Amino acid sequence: NMITFYYFTHRFKRSMLEIIPTEPSFDLSWEHVSPLYKEQFLANVTFSVVTGKKSYDIIRVNQDIGVFYSKKIINVLSQFVDMSDKCYPIKIEGLEEQYYVIYNLEAYPYWNRDEDTFLYDPCYFGMQDPSTPIFGIEGTLFIMVSEEVKNALLKNKVSNIELIESFGCSLEEYKEIKKSKFKPEVHAYRDR
Repeated sequence: NMITFYYFTHRFKRSMLEIIPTEPSFDLSWEHVSPLYKEQFLANVTFSVVTGKKSYDIIRVNQDIGVFYSKKIINVLSQFVDMSDKCYPIKIEGLEEQYYVIYNLEAYPYWNRDEDTFLYDPCYFGMQDPSTPIFGIEGTLFIMVSEEVKNALLKNKVSNIELIESFGCSLEEYKEIKKSKFKPEVHAYRDR
């Protein structure tokens, strides 16, 4: 009775734009870029491009955690959920394109977080409503999207994306899966 969701991430494409805060003393902590964070922490921070030339639909903090999303991605997500309280723009010097932080998402539990999982090992989350378009996972930077949202992102040819299949189930179901040693194959979808 597992429900399929997708971990929405980026592909580290070559020449992807990478940015850093222009304030050198500013320490960017992972909680500030967390999709679960409740405040617009980065709204008053100015960034500058340090490497890369391509304004893909996902760009990231230079050599670090934290990704930012294009207007195109926000528009696709907005077809499924009101994004007005789930994203805000950031300032990037000398860049015309507008990028956004996704924040304020609901958090759900990560059942197999303490196991040694690799990127394409199955992950199980405590989310059982297949109609939930987008949500976060406790203690991670994961943004999860539904099958419908995954299809819309791919159909709209969003660039520099990877969507990795994951599974929603109750804790009881997860314990059953563990006992049965069942390991589903994990599919990943990427832009061309």
